[in-house]
Amino acid sequence: MYRAKLVAARTAADAAREIRAIGVSDDCVRIMSDKAIFRIVKLHGVRNAVANIIKQEMLSMGTDATVSQWTVDCSRKRTDVLLMGTLKHFKRLVADMRMQGAHLPAKKKAEYLAVAEEVSRALAPADAKLR
Repeated sequence: MYRAKLVAARTAADAAREIRAIGVSDDCVRIMSDKAIFRIVKLHGVRNAVANIIKQEMLSMGTDATVSQWTVDCSRKRTDVLLMGTLKHFKRLVADMRMQGAHLPAKKKAEYLAVAEEVSRALAPADAKLR
């Protein structure tokens, strides 16, 4: 009846083409293309305090991040973090991480900036606008 099919959109540009093809406004294309691309990004060896902030930020956006079972009780010092979200979520995470450590000493502030830059770099093939 409706001929449902999966649409392959690996980049924001691919998504924009598919969205535009159904006859929407340019504003709709701009707004929706970042919501159409879902990614999973893995960070390695993140300090627990930073991992918990990342998870809180992702949850506040309606998406999620997975951390090890030892993160909450800090029985291990570091954890890998699996981030799951759309390009829109990741753009917001990058912006939030850049601001997160503003009041902290330089060494700790650098951790949040590193998260922002590494997430941005990992997603650059999907969307150059993350930077």
